[in-house]
Amino acid sequence: MSELIRTGHDSGGMDLVIEAGSGQAAVALGRRDLRDGLVAALTSLPAGVSFVLIRGAVAAAFAGPDLPQAEDAASPTLSDLCAAIEACPVPVGILLEGTASGRGAEVYLAAHLRLAVPAARVVFSSVSFGQVPGAGATQRLPRLVGAEHALRLMRAARPVPAAEALAIGLIDQVLDQSEEPEVLATARAALRAMAAPRPSLARTEGFRDGRAYLAAIAAARKEGSDPATRSKAEAALIDCVEAALLLPADQGLSFAQTLGTEIAQSAEAAALTHIYRAELRAAQIPAALSQFEARLVRHLGVAGADPALAGLVLTALSRGASVTLVEPQRDRLVAFLQTVAARQEAAVKAGQMTATQRDADWARLSPVVDASALGAADLILAQPEVVLPALAKTVPVLTTGRGALAVGAYRLVLTGRVAELGLPASSVGPVALTAWAFLRRMGLHVVLTGQQSAIGIAGRLAAAGGAALRGLVDMGVPPDAVRAALRAFGQSLNGLAPAQDVPPRPMEDAEICQRWLAALANEAARLMQAGLTSTPGDIDLVAVAGLGFPRHRGGPLHQADQRGLLILRRDLMQWQADAPVWVPVAALDALVSLGRGFAGAIRTE
Repeated sequence: MSELIRTGHDSGGMDLVIEAGSGQAAVALGRRDLRDGLVAALTSLPAGVSFVLIRGAVAAAFAGPDLPQAEDAASPTLSDLCAAIEACPVPVGILLEGTASGRGAEVYLAAHLRLAVPAARVVFSSVSFGQVPGAGATQRLPRLVGAEHALRLMRAARPVPAAEALAIGLIDQVLDQSEEPEVLATARAALRAMAAPRPSLARTEGFRDGRAYLAAIAAARKEGSDPATRSKAEAALIDCVEAALLLPADQGLSFAQTLGTEIAQSAEAAALTHIYRAELRAAQIPAALSQFEARLVRHLGVAGADPALAGLVLTALSRGASVTLVEPQRDRLVAFLQTVAARQEAAVKAGQMTATQRDADWARLSPVVDASALGAADLILAQPEVVLPALAKTVPVLTTGRGALAVGAYRLVLTGRVAELGLPASSVGPVALTAWAFLRRMGLHVVLTGQQSAIGIAGRLAAAGGAALRGLVDMGVPPDAVRAALRAFGQSLNGLAPAQDVPPRPMEDAEICQRWLAALANEAARLMQAGLTSTPGDIDLVAVAGLGFPRHRGGPLHQADQRGLLILRRDLMQWQADAPVWVPVAALDALVSLGRGFAGAIRTE
């Protein structure tokens, strides 16, 4: 038996407890020895055992991240484990007390009885990194919840709360007892009451309305019909869910595994995995700050009614924080409040919040004209022109805009879903961690920069990309041709005016995109050389989550590494006479001479 499994017996049943600690939880089900121990226990039950309850010693036992790893192919595979659960001659239940994601969600689906506490969540994360669930989720989930819900959950890759999962049939029973002994007793009683195992692959609740099932498949295909933005993993997912209805279970499993293997080897999967890893890194507490404790921001101060901060204010209110807004200019204050109110009203109409929640959030928003009211805030978002009162040294001040920074303030650049936070070496640990944790709690990807740049990585990349596109038009490439080429790549573009008195110059879509990508990569090398960031993944994350670069393309540096830096440098040298944006930076020479891609180190100066 694996050291990660503890067994116990209670009133004719057997407990299999996954003992993965916090350091092991993320890869527990990716370990061959754990899978082997579970399969052995399920296929060699002691005499008299009438049910099996699988649970975790910690809430994270079924959690991810679930990126592919070499040990996945070792026997018994995850598919073997799911098959062993379903084939067990006595009812097998899984009690979920945390989040089941990726591998954990696959195993959870294979249980004969899926139990959960109210705080539990289930997330199917594979599509996030360009994969198709490989252990049978595409066949089991539609049988339980139907095609519409199955596609929605697996395409969105968002955590599904226990209450929602219960309502659609993903979870069989939510156990709301407050004490663990009572929860376990209820779980065992539910299993004991089962007359026989109920394998998910034998369930048909999701097939009750065949017309609706096929209509959901057709709608999903129509929604993702644009080849420039359609994910191969999503397209394959739709095919697999369709196969669940049309094929016998064993053939459906085989079809899904074959298609999943093909997708996993695609360039798109590599790009999506790259971005997913960058997101995971951005979500980790910086090593230099891990020894400190973050202060929870219950009272947010906003100095200056910057429209760009409206989203953060709304999110902070929705998280239960109070917000004090200081703006001396009445017209700016009124405009900001109108923006907040309009977005709240839109959320109510869309069913994203109730009128009661809206009113409660609005009541916690206090507009004032006297900056001294900010003295009670736990964190302040400030525009440079607003004079702040004397503040405690423990209060982080995050400054937006291009003005001068107050002493001790950090520069904050917000673009899309990315927050770039300038943390110089002199940063105070607990204060910096509070700022980082606040931005993470607001649902943002936080990218730490080594410099207090007013425009950040996003501004520099956007400027370089814009200069490249302007350079193409100035060379005579029609704006419509530029827009069409980028649209085919998956990038939207607006507002590119034609050049005056320049003869038209035809250019293939591939060259247009390569010139644009080369300018982005060249600027990124300049950013890394200057020390704004040392992590290529951060730059690609800013491009994707901040500037709208197509996620399935992986970011400009991922594209450069796939093409090869020697070719990138050659292209830039050929184009450098056309515009300054294509003059290669010295850092590229260093990387080429070392035989490294952007994943290699670039020395800072």
